Amino acid sequence: MWKRMAVLVLATAFLFVSAPLPASAELPYRTYFNDANSGDWSRIQAVYVPDRTISLSLEEPVDLFIGDDDDAYVVDRAANRIVVIRRDGTLRRTIGDAEGPGALKAPEGVFAAFDGTVYVADTGNERIAVYSREGRWIREYKKPDSSYLPADTYFVPSKIVVDKRGVMYIGISGSELGLLRVDPDGRFTGAFGSNKAEQSYSNWLKHLILNKEQLEKEVANRPRAITNATIGSDGFIYTASAGRGSGNIRKLNPGGFDTFRNKALQNTEGIVDVAVDREGFLYGIDSHNAALTLYDPLGNALFAFGDIDSESVRKGVFGFPTSLAVNSAFEIWVADSKLKNIQTFKRTPFGENVLTAIMLFAKGDYEKSKPYWESVSAQNEMFNMTFQGLGKVDLEEKEYAEAIENFKTAYDVDGYSQAFWEVRYAWLQRHLAALFAVVAAACLGIKYGYKAARRRVRARAWPPRLVRYFLELKDIGYVLIHPYHAFYKLKERTVSWPVIVAILLAAVGYKVLAIYFTGFVFNPVDTSQINLPNKLIFFAVPWLTWIIANYLVCSVRGGEGRFREVVQSSTYALAPYLVFSLPLLLLSNIVVLEERVLVDALHQAMLIWLLCLFFVSMQVIHNFEFVETIRNSLITAFAIGIIWFFAFIVSGLTFNLYDFFIQLYREAIYFG
Repeated sequence: MWKRMAVLVLATAFLFVSAPLPASAELPYRTYFNDANSGDWSRIQAVYVPDRTISLSLEEPVDLFIGDDDDAYVVDRAANRIVVIRRDGTLRRTIGDAEGPGALKAPEGVFAAFDGTVYVADTGNERIAVYSREGRWIREYKKPDSSYLPADTYFVPSKIVVDKRGVMYIGISGSELGLLRVDPDGRFTGAFGSNKAEQSYSNWLKHLILNKEQLEKEVANRPRAITNATIGSDGFIYTASAGRGSGNIRKLNPGGFDTFRNKALQNTEGIVDVAVDREGFLYGIDSHNAALTLYDPLGNALFAFGDIDSESVRKGVFGFPTSLAVNSAFEIWVADSKLKNIQTFKRTPFGENVLTAIMLFAKGDYEKSKPYWESVSAQNEMFNMTFQGLGKVDLEEKEYAEAIENFKTAYDVDGYSQAFWEVRYAWLQRHLAALFAVVAAACLGIKYGYKAARRRVRARAWPPRLVRYFLELKDIGYVLIHPYHAFYKLKERTVSWPVIVAILLAAVGYKVLAIYFTGFVFNPVDTSQINLPNKLIFFAVPWLTWIIANYLVCSVRGGEGRFREVVQSSTYALAPYLVFSLPLLLLSNIVVLEERVLVDALHQAMLIWLLCLFFVSMQVIHNFEFVETIRNSLITAFAIGIIWFFAFIVSGLTFNLYDFFIQLYREAIYFG
């Protein structure tokens, strides 16, 4: 029997070891999805996988363009040629004569027009060379003779795109002018799409302090050069410009206006090239973070994948990527000058479903996107955008309750607000009369119930201690209406500790309610992931440090208040929070996104009222003049900052000391 079991175990182990691994496990890179609602990047299964590696004896591929016929045009700079490759990876032809006017010298850019005409940025020859579809040289464009073009401009073209009118947009190596626009006759018609110089606080400070002579000696703050460009089927020109700041990828209309409005797209600091597919989705490759990133038509990052490793050669890993393009089948082609090849990537079934769903979603075809979202959900039920898409479908189908649940799962506040508005509107239509009746009954009940309760309370003999507690709690309302008079009363008497504790516990209770029950429009979080102790600590610490700093500063500055008076006045100063918190909590659950300004305004009013009461309490308790109170309030705020700073330093040192003893203990146990 034991022999049979041993054989069975060995056979099972052999099958497990010899079984093929999932395709995603074999990939040399990871794929991440950007959740636009939370701003987090999460790992996800692959949307693109490596397909083919194309060499064709390439020596230095530096630019890549895919034409309408899916032929790929590769600039092989070291070989002084353009290599035309079919979609299946086979060679169609090469462009560039051995000698004569058609000979190329260190070209860096290529573009194939819709009629098959090929434009080459012939960098070494300082010209644009034009060839026919078959590779026959047609003509050249040298530096335009124009008074509008600065005389010191070096015409060293590195990139080129051409619109349907035949107008060329030429990228000049290292130029801050943007793209030079040249018409089919070779006339210069102006600079196009230049980047803006990045402004910083240091530059502003220099202009504020330095004189004219000193500023002239400073290095000029110039716009970044455009490193690459492409054109979409809609005629918009997309430019890539590496560097820190915003506007690294720009979408320029025919007038040169950036429709992205200088937006800061993710993963673009080291942007090498940008491509756009026929649906308007963008693809960018970044050398700094080794990522190939997919963006929606609005420039929002969706997915990122890839890796750069110049020391090894692995399929799907880049050495030094220089350009990318996308064909009609949405295959991504990447030129790599280090590996001297072209790598292609194709969509996975999951990638096909999710990107088709996102494309239809972006177009507003929510109903058509439904089967794709359902397929995505079957393949990955944790993908948040699935629920966002299904929520939009539910909105179209008027399934508002299901839409609310889907939008909450996706943390989509805007979609949730739309669905909740519909649910609220339908509820009000059915129950408006009953609602008015309930409100009227509640008002009458409060009015007459209060009078009856007041008569009963007065008719009964209560213990003196309870009467004292009641009167002290009643002062909370008095503080709100007559703060100066109320704080003078508090200064003259001692408030019982049970009342102070009760007020503080009530404030903490309201905070707990706000943490867990604030409406989704204002608090789109997973409440199961909330760290309640941390939240309460950060809620209580400002109040506690205010008391300590207030007492210490005012004692030094001649204040009359005792520590107990500071505590009880600071407790009563929380009155606006106690009064406003519950109404704000209720309102947050019934307003929609367009109405949140009402709740925000009430919240701001509460905060201003709180600050005013803390200010008045300091003035009254310490018997300061108004101007003196302002000065001491600022000093107190500074003292609070100092306390927090030292607390941060001490906590960090304490943690390091604790970690040191833990490591010492482990070494003593395991190695002693």
